[in-house]
Amino acid sequence: MRGRKKTDATRQAIIKCAGEVFSEREFHEVLTDDIAERVGMGKGTIYRYFRSKEELYLASIGDGLDGVHAAVKTVLETEAPLATTIEALVRTLIDYFWKRRDFFLLMHRLEPKLKPQQRSDWEKQRLETVAMVQKRIERAAARGGVSHVNTRLAVEALFGMIRSLCVYRADSDRPEELTRLATQIFLRGVGAATAKGGGRRTRTFQVVQGGRRRS
Repeated sequence: MRGRKKTDATRQAIIKCAGEVFSEREFHEVLTDDIAERVGMGKGTIYRYFRSKEELYLASIGDGLDGVHAAVKTVLETEAPLATTIEALVRTLIDYFWKRRDFFLLMHRLEPKLKPQQRSDWEKQRLETVAMVQKRIERAAARGGVSHVNTRLAVEALFGMIRSLCVYRADSDRPEELTRLATQIFLRGVGAATAKGGGRRTRTFQVVQGGRRRS
């Protein structure tokens, strides 16, 4: 086995099966033996392709991100009201990372170890997504539908909120509940997100630019 040449087909088969296993259980619950059994090869073969379980995890995430990126593009290219678009975007991302909360923690720790091309590809996809959401918000602002804000930072704040919801959610939380929460906070502010059923009118946050409050 040691002398056998590594192939891309075998690597992709390992990544595919690893993605399936990681999506079924938390990262710390998955053993390399579980992945080896799923793909039908010895654990030693897997370690010839990936130095650690963490490296294999990130490879499977990278493979899956191509799919989620395509899904996000479909959402953002579909003509719909801004609120509908944002809700669909949030739901798409939360659904993908629901059982992959370890990704954000591992990514922070292992990013320096990524290959330059892999890091470049991920960043390119992220920036493309940010730019697409920016355009949707800017179009809504041009029509007077929302206040004019720093759209780049607004989108980064939205993605940061999605990340926090995925990492810090409780076992009792549900994707649809967190989707509504993130959408309402992003579009209307914390006051609007917490006022529902409260029996009184709660004023939402307003956008502030240059030290001056906008109505």
